[in-house]
Amino acid sequence: MLHRSTNLATIVSRKQKDGTLRHTATIRLKRNGEVFHCESRTFHKKAVAKAWALEREHALRENPAEAMRPSTALPIGKMIDRYIEEKQTVEPLGRTKLQHLLLLRRLPIAECMASELDAPRLISHIRSRRVSGTGPSTVLNDLIWLRVVYRYARAAWGIPLSMEAIGDATELCRAERLVARSRKRKRRLKREEIETICKRFLSLGHRKSSPPMYLIFWFAIYSCRRQSEIMSMRLSDYDQDRGIWLVRNMKNPGGSQGNDQWMHITDALLPVIKAAIEDADLVVRRKMMQDDRLFPFDPKTIGSYWTRHMQILGIEDLHFHDLRHEGCSRLAEDGLSIPDIQRVSLHESWSSLQIYVNRDIRSQSVTRAEFDPTFSSR
Repeated sequence: MLHRSTNLATIVSRKQKDGTLRHTATIRLKRNGEVFHCESRTFHKKAVAKAWALEREHALRENPAEAMRPSTALPIGKMIDRYIEEKQTVEPLGRTKLQHLLLLRRLPIAECMASELDAPRLISHIRSRRVSGTGPSTVLNDLIWLRVVYRYARAAWGIPLSMEAIGDATELCRAERLVARSRKRKRRLKREEIETICKRFLSLGHRKSSPPMYLIFWFAIYSCRRQSEIMSMRLSDYDQDRGIWLVRNMKNPGGSQGNDQWMHITDALLPVIKAAIEDADLVVRRKMMQDDRLFPFDPKTIGSYWTRHMQILGIEDLHFHDLRHEGCSRLAEDGLSIPDIQRVSLHESWSSLQIYVNRDIRSQSVTRAEFDPTFSSR
């Protein structure tokens, strides 16, 4: 039983933006000078905070074993590590999510005890990130992924973490415009840009280890597929008779594993597929690697090629993902209905498709560049 004279709780009062006070009661237990148990809760009334602290003190004295769980004193960084490890054993985390979690792991906030994180400290973290030059949409993801990890820790590990601090910090950061959702991109390719890109990709010469960027470029536009999806599409999943292709493990907020959907093949895409299937060097590469994919390359390789050659060409602010937007916009310009566009792009809703379709640029369909099936050998 804990000694009754042990001073377990502290209460800190902080004034909010609206002038009201919030009172945070924190209980810490130390062993050999190190905290092995810590928990806190925030209340609107100081009397309630004191009452909770006294009740918890009594509970911990009566049942010290409850305070012996090391997980209650888990630093945020260690909690992120454990979250990643457990999630990865079931399904690989998405690249963007994993990279952001690993980034958070390297920031000073990772050293904070998970149960001690309060709104002021979180807001200070956000301000520091913004001052360092990080954009509002990126730091918003700090809050989003911290919330995800905290919810998981509460449910999966039984750690009594409060979500109130993250909620309060998010509310204030939005009001102060410290965070914001990313702006919707409306980047379209100009005809001269397409011609420059195609000329560059066709002039690269031929090496069996290099990806056929000209074919990949047009496949991305006509299929409206993401970079990772293109590199994972299998020839065995192509139903030529029905004009459809199974896209496996598509990106989805609920998890990509098992999210397989059939994509409709457009007439414009058919000659690109034919050229890629018959490409002599791709045939050899598939055979050597025993790989059934249409383009047997690592998505990261494609991303590196794209970034490097856009820099060489001096083409600014053109992401590979913009080719998906270009493809959806072209389908809209061709007069396809939203359901028909969705059969190709596989967007789940009109609201998500809306950011790709600029219906006010139909004039581009008259002068836009197209795939040349007679292109010379790479």
